[in-house]
Parts: sequence; C-alpha cells; structure tokens
Amino acid sequence: MTPRAGLLLSIVWLFTACASRERLPSTELPTGEYGTPHPFLLQASAPDGRWLLACQVREDTNQDGAIEVEVDFHGELLGDEARPYLFLEPGAGVAIEDVLAWDTSGRHLVLVREGALRLLDTVKGTEQVLASWAADDVDSKSPQPPVRASFSRDGKRLLYLRRDEAGKTVAVLRDVARGQERVLDAGPGLLGQAFLHDGGRWVLFDVVAEDTNADGTLTWPQEQTSLAPAMCRGPVSSSTHGGWKGDKPVRRLQRLEGGPLLEGKDILRPFGDGLIRTAPDGALDYEDEHGQRTTWVPASCQARLYDVDEPRRLLVVGCTKTDSEDTNLELHGPELHVSLEREVSTRSLMRRPIEPRPRLLPIFVLHDKDTSSTYGLLLLDMERHALVTPPLPDSSWVHAFGTHALLEVKPSQDGAEQGKARLWLWSADTGDQRLLGDEGEYAHDMAGERLLLYMGWLLDLNTAQVLGTVEGTPLAIDTRGRALRSTHADRLGVPIGPVKWEPAVKPSVKPTSPPVNTPVAPPPSGP
Repeated sequence: MTPRAGLLLSIVWLFTACASRERLPSTELPTGEYGTPHPFLLQASAPDGRWLLACQVREDTNQDGAIEVEVDFHGELLGDEARPYLFLEPGAGVAIEDVLAWDTSGRHLVLVREGALRLLDTVKGTEQVLASWAADDVDSKSPQPPVRASFSRDGKRLLYLRRDEAGKTVAVLRDVARGQERVLDAGPGLLGQAFLHDGGRWVLFDVVAEDTNADGTLTWPQEQTSLAPAMCRGPVSSSTHGGWKGDKPVRRLQRLEGGPLLEGKDILRPFGDGLIRTAPDGALDYEDEHGQRTTWVPASCQARLYDVDEPRRLLVVGCTKTDSEDTNLELHGPELHVSLEREVSTRSLMRRPIEPRPRLLPIFVLHDKDTSSTYGLLLLDMERHALVTPPLPDSSWVHAFGTHALLEVKPSQDGAEQGKARLWLWSADTGDQRLLGDEGEYAHDMAGERLLLYMGWLLDLNTAQVLGTVEGTPLAIDTRGRALRSTHADRLGVPIGPVKWEPAVKPSVKPTSPPVNTPVAPPPSGP
C-alpha cells in the first residue's frame, strides 16, 4: 500500500465497480511509460490506473555527482531533492505542489499547482481554479497534514478550505457537477480542518477555539514524531510519537443541509441523520434530526463503542467489567440487544474492512468459552447477529468481503511445509474452505473494492475467485487487472523509473490450487 494513500483512507471510501458510469473504457486508456529514468516513489494511483501521483528525483541538487535518493527507517528521503508529479498520461508528468483529495472513482482531484487550488476532472480533461493558495498554505511538510479537502462518498459534493478576503480560513461546500458553492460557518476560532462524514449527511469541523497551551496565540497542533513529511514519503519501517505541540481543537458538527453547530464531548459520532451520544448515566442514546433521544445501550453496560453499522442500525459495544480493562462484547440497536458472551480486550481494536457495508467483522477474543482457548479469532456476522469461528486452527484474519474471509494459517497447522504460511479462502455462509497456496513475496494492495493483492495472490472480491499469482512486488494494481512495475532494477532500495502498467497475472499461471474440502469452484472470471 502506498504511503500517501494511508493518510486519506480515513476520509474517503475506495472505488466500487459501478461508482462512475463516465469512466474511460480500457480501450481508451493510453499505454506507455510514466516518468523519467530517475528514482520513482509512487504516492497514490487512481483505482482504474488513469492517473499516478509520484515523487521523482530528477536533478543533482546536493551536487555530489549522482542523481539518487535513499529512504531511512522513518520514510525520510536522503540525497537529492524529490518533488511530486501528476501523471495523466505516459510521459514526464506535470509538476505540482500537492494533491489534497480525490473522489472514490478517481475521476476528480483537488490539487495545488502554480499558486492555486484546483479541481481537476480527469474524464472531461477540465481544470477549475477554486482559490489562490499561498506558499504557507501548503502543509505537505507535516507528517500528518490537516484535512483541507474531501469528497462525499458519491462524489457529488466537495468540501474544501480557503482564505477569505480578511485572511480567515473558511469552509466551502461545492456541488461538483453544477459548480455552485456556499460558505459554511464553523463558528469562532481557528478552523484547522474540515471533512464530510462517511455517510455524506454531516460536516465535521475541527477548530482551535481556546489557547489551551497558554502561549498567547491560537495554534493548530503539530504531531511530534520522527515520521517523514506526508508528501514524498518513502516506505516506513518505524516511527516514534511524542505527543502534540500547539492548542487542542474542539470538534463541531453540522448537518449538510444546514442547522445549528453541535459540539460536546458526549457526541460520539454521526449515525445516519442522527447522532450517537453518551447520556449522563453512561447509556448510549440515538438522537434523531428533531432532537428526540432513544436509549439503544442501557446505562448498566457502561459501554465502550467499538464499531457501527449504519445500514443495519447496529452498534458493536463492549460492556465494562469491574476493575478490568476487558469488556463483554454486545450488539445493540433500536430493537436488538444481544450479548455475544465473549470477552474482548479494550486494547484490541477491530479493523474495519474496506467494504462500505461489511457483513463480517474480525474480533480478537481473550477467552473463548466454547473452546477454552485463551486467545483466538472470531468473525462477527452482522446479518445473523452471531459470532462464527473459522474452522482452521491458529488462523489470522487478512480481509473480509461479503460472507467470505481470507485467512492466513501458520506452518504445521494445516500440513504446510515448515516455515511457510498458507492462505485459505473460507465462507462463513457455507463453511467451505479453499486452499489458495503458500504465501509468496510480500505485496499488499487494493484496487478499489474489487481486487485484492496479498502475498502474491490476486483475488476478485466480487466473485470470491482467485485470478492467479502475481510475481514480485508491483508498485500498485488497478481494477483492470494490471500491475504497475518499474522498468529498471531498484537502486538503494528505491524503484527507478519509468514505470509501466502490464497484466498482473500471466496467462500461463494457473488461477488457483485445487480446492480442499469443498466442491470444485467454477472457472474464475477475469477483471
């Protein structure tokens, strides 16, 4: 996974195959090489591969007689200076300052170039200037830049920050198709970041309203970390975190259609048209758009909110145990209250699958009463309101999609060759188990929500089929079944350009190993 993409995944949803009816067909995509024969650090790419964002070193800026760069443990680039380029077609690309956001289909990008904030439509090939952009507005030197632009999940609305005539930072909501805009009021204070909530019905503002560090000024907090700057960051092996320097912001919320600004520590998160709030007695309430409250989780639980499922109107919570950091896992909603009778550590965070409406959620339990195991993996089926146990012993969760889960099984547990882990595809619906094979070279990437590359195996998540094995460690994959590869060998651990898209799976490679303990699967469908 590219380093730049990780910064934006918390505010955007990845591509779905039907997200945009206007995307270019594969026959119209240009072929050729991207970039120049110099160090090439990919930062992000469109789900269908129509554009690339990368940093290249093209000049001997330190005058040591060589054009090269290496990456330290924290992702910092050492050597000559790199700068970002946007590639909309094969060639040398366009020099830019930053890319702040893109929509889920990859059609629209918000970028900074030539002193202006711009909205680029990669289908129509048009570019609109949204605002002027001073040099000190570009915060790409920060390891964790504030969110200054975000799209709604459907790509129809854009929220971005700009300076008004008085020099104050304001939030602007834009209708992408019509170009109509309106300025939103974030209230008093220094507006540092703003973004659209996943459901697209709320705007969230983070504002420094008080001088919490008593230094006489309002300052947006900066993370004290060894992590390299976000833009032009290489692969990270390790980093340290030393807290924050600056003032502590408050979060304010407002419905997209307008209404009052809402603020308070009791607001846990938006939920559809309403909010999940903590009552004074510790209960969790749902508050609708009219301010009417309904208790979903009783006060006796003293709940810790782990996850939510808006379409199914469910909360996954841990009920606090006396004098313990562990919680009892429960499911709650307006008409559902189910104890799952499993203990979960408050330190074990569940990783949400990328799929917008996940059915299976991974749970790491401390004690399984059925097997007397002290630690294990379970999957929470949000449709059946029950926990299911993978039949493969000592398995680790990799990814969940629909009713299927990709599991990694340690050596000796399923007869694998000593020292090699194996990948299994398991259906929580039918119980079928399918062996993919031994893990290959380390590579992990997603192409939208459709294709998953993991340890050398390429899967079509729509059909739960294995498309085949992928050699080496490509820089990226796309929804058309292509892999992005460098045309030259790495130097100092950094890929050398130019790069080129090519089929990820070679036709001569068999798509999958024979299934085990399951009927023979139908032939896999191509991308």
